[in-house]
Amino acid sequence: MKKIDRYINNQVLLAMSVVLMVLAGLDFVFTLVDEIGETDGTYGAMDAIRYVMYVFPRHIYELLPMTALIGALIGLGILASSNELVVLQAAGIKVMRIVWAVMKPAILVMAFGLFLGEFIAPRLELQGELDRALARGEQVALSRYGHWQRDSNEFMHFNAIDPEGVLHGVSIYRFDDQQLTGITTAETALYDDSEDGGYWVLQNGDEIDFSGSDASLPADSFAFLEKSWPVNLTPDLLKVLIIDPDKMSISDLFQYAARFENQGQDGSAYLLSFWKKALQPLTTAALVIVAVAFIFGPLRSATMGSKVFTAICFGILFYLVQNLLSTVSLVYQLNPLLAVTVPIVFCLMIGVGLLKRLV
Repeated sequence: MKKIDRYINNQVLLAMSVVLMVLAGLDFVFTLVDEIGETDGTYGAMDAIRYVMYVFPRHIYELLPMTALIGALIGLGILASSNELVVLQAAGIKVMRIVWAVMKPAILVMAFGLFLGEFIAPRLELQGELDRALARGEQVALSRYGHWQRDSNEFMHFNAIDPEGVLHGVSIYRFDDQQLTGITTAETALYDDSEDGGYWVLQNGDEIDFSGSDASLPADSFAFLEKSWPVNLTPDLLKVLIIDPDKMSISDLFQYAARFENQGQDGSAYLLSFWKKALQPLTTAALVIVAVAFIFGPLRSATMGSKVFTAICFGILFYLVQNLLSTVSLVYQLNPLLAVTVPIVFCLMIGVGLLKRLV
């Protein structure tokens, strides 16, 4: 029995490896061609190649569920085409035993995906964005209109952050329970971590204090060269803003979503990406179960081309539904966990339902 399990494992794992190489190769070529189109006098072809190499692990991570689906279909499809599955069943091998044999290489894919998505891809993605900005000779803009943050009763806005973690164009608005009490603006802000907790140092700025004035008196105003700014905001936390939530690690997503929630802000976009990444192993398992069910069910006697086409269509449909529900959850403030799990549960129901008819 162990030899049979090992044979099925090797067949499916080999198919998944080949599928990953094909999909990753095509993705690399298309991404590289697209990025080379962005080159100019300062951002050359070698810079574009370096950037694509940095973001490529994240692309591989995103391809893993589809790889598991197509690889499982092809691996089992080869066995079905040579009637080996029929021989195994005639020898008394249960369908669920074959399902478990197929799930073993899928578990390796899940573990590889978790490691890649948590420790490798986000760090390389961030480094690639920073190097790309340096090659272009520009600062890293957090968005077209800058970025807003909140810490307690302070609302802050900054225009951009450079690769060294320096904030540019800082504006700080302080409120009490009823009104605006002060405004501070500065050209730049540098982080000093020499003391416990660390703090920011504002440079070349102005401060307006409304707290001690009334309607008949002007507000207090003064300029400064340097001013300390203690705030619960670190450069590492700000750097994650450079990349989209879907490109962040699971731990960073959870940390940032928790911060939004503690500040009374909407962190649903980060929660949505968190649940997508955290539940990706379950997504992979659901797609593999569907692949096995298709091989023993409607695709048992289909050609290899039909099996691959069906796998691609089902995978695309799955991601379309999941992305649609994700968008709906953000627009209508629905539970992000529900938006992620509904397609997975539906996929599992299809796979388990088809397998039950065979047992």
